[in-house]
Amino acid sequence: MTILCKLNDGDIIWPPPIWLMRQAGRYLPEYNIIRDKAGSFLDLCYKPNYASEVTLQPINRFDLDAAIIFADILLITQNFGLDIRFEENVGPVLEKSLTENPALGVITEVEKSNLVNVAEAINLTRHKLSREKSLIGFCGAPWTVMTYMINGRSKVDLSQSVKWMEDNPSLANDIICMLVELSASYLILQIQSGADVVKIFDSWAGVLNESQFNNWVVEPTRQIISKVKDVYPKTPIIGFPKGAHKFYEKYAVQTGLNIIAVDSELDRDYVRNILQKKFIVQGNISPNILLKGGEVLKKDIELNINKFRDQPFILGLGHGILKETPPQHVLDLVQFVRSLS
Repeated sequence: MTILCKLNDGDIIWPPPIWLMRQAGRYLPEYNIIRDKAGSFLDLCYKPNYASEVTLQPINRFDLDAAIIFADILLITQNFGLDIRFEENVGPVLEKSLTENPALGVITEVEKSNLVNVAEAINLTRHKLSREKSLIGFCGAPWTVMTYMINGRSKVDLSQSVKWMEDNPSLANDIICMLVELSASYLILQIQSGADVVKIFDSWAGVLNESQFNNWVVEPTRQIISKVKDVYPKTPIIGFPKGAHKFYEKYAVQTGLNIIAVDSELDRDYVRNILQKKFIVQGNISPNILLKGGEVLKKDIELNINKFRDQPFILGLGHGILKETPPQHVLDLVQFVRSLS
């Protein structure tokens, strides 16, 4: 049985299990070698041998307790007939945005799309990974995926996305419903292929007011989790409503998740006294503190562990590893955590 599944059974595992968001990525020299061989970011995601190899790189280097399959939350937009590319120093770019062209093409089922390559990568990885280590699959939450579909690319100011949703309520609801169905099918396929745990990333949940959060985050996520649990009731599901600090408890209670990932800015006393009473907690070391390393990192790890150690929890980051992070800092984190008594 994998370690995160044991944790989900209510065991307090010591030292706490460790996995880090974006643990396979540009900060690792071995990743950059495979990335160049693949030819493009999309090729890397869709070539199962390469995707599996980079998924396992941080496990081989740091002996982390879980691997997360290498993919991207926006791959699913291709099921809407949208072309996507990834530009250096820009990120994902969709050739058509909903603001420019609100007409959608034929929706492709998950099992007939490029997403089956992700499932194959999961299958390959699960066969190579020790049974004691968890393999995590994931998808993007409908609201976060829609922000890219609306804007065509990543933006810090999402007021245009919110306005579009409010100005086009019928179409927005239709697309969210499609994303719910596709995302649930995608997660089910990942579990069928060998994922032990799945995660739903809602990276832009924190920009919404309560009504918007209820309609665009909580309810779609609840539906996805319900559909997955109907097929795989024992598979742990992680939810990550990044930045939605006022609504974390509502999100955790109403969506039906098992593990709540907390970002770096969320108050740790609130996490311990409210969230950890009901749910397994994951996080929340700052990626910026990991970048700094040294005594600053060790002190923050100690604070994190002292807050959360009395209940089951996963030590991790409040968001993804920054590309400038020295790999030695990740090794220092792992070794320091496992040295604690």
